[in-house]
Amino acid sequence: MDEKTTAGAVDHVWEMMDAIRTCMLVTKQGLTLRARPMHAFPSREENCVWFLSDRRGHKDEELRHDPQSALVFSDKTGRDFLSLSGESEVIEDRARIDQLWNDAAAVWWPQGRNDPNIQVLRFLPEQAEYWDGPSSSILVGLRLAAARLAGRPPEFGENRKVPLD
Repeated sequence: MDEKTTAGAVDHVWEMMDAIRTCMLVTKQGLTLRARPMHAFPSREENCVWFLSDRRGHKDEELRHDPQSALVFSDKTGRDFLSLSGESEVIEDRARIDQLWNDAAAVWWPQGRNDPNIQVLRFLPEQAEYWDGPSSSILVGLRLAAARLAGRPPEFGENRKVPLD
């Protein structure tokens, strides 16, 4: 990736979403923020992130009152992070449910893809910010030690804000 270009940064954001997939969806209930884990289906071609969602949760009502929402991704190593802000909407789309359905979804909806509680949530990203950390825990330790000796904050990789709309 060419970190110096916006196009390269946008590519990197979509690559991170594709690689990580599990995120926290953040919504607002009045002045209170609420987050819950979700499995993301990023679609760069449509400039959105799809989710299978259960209508029995509170997020639908929260999004009807205020569609502003956020997604927060963290890779399993805990060194790469991605945050997206945008708007979410609940959509009744049986064809999209069929397209997104997988074996993992059957755990949440044992009646299958025709379960009446399944719906689709579409997140439209507006802004992203990512933090790329070093892949080696040894390198992390060395950078922490060097920063402490130099009396400055450690440098762990790139941080960049990226417009997506």
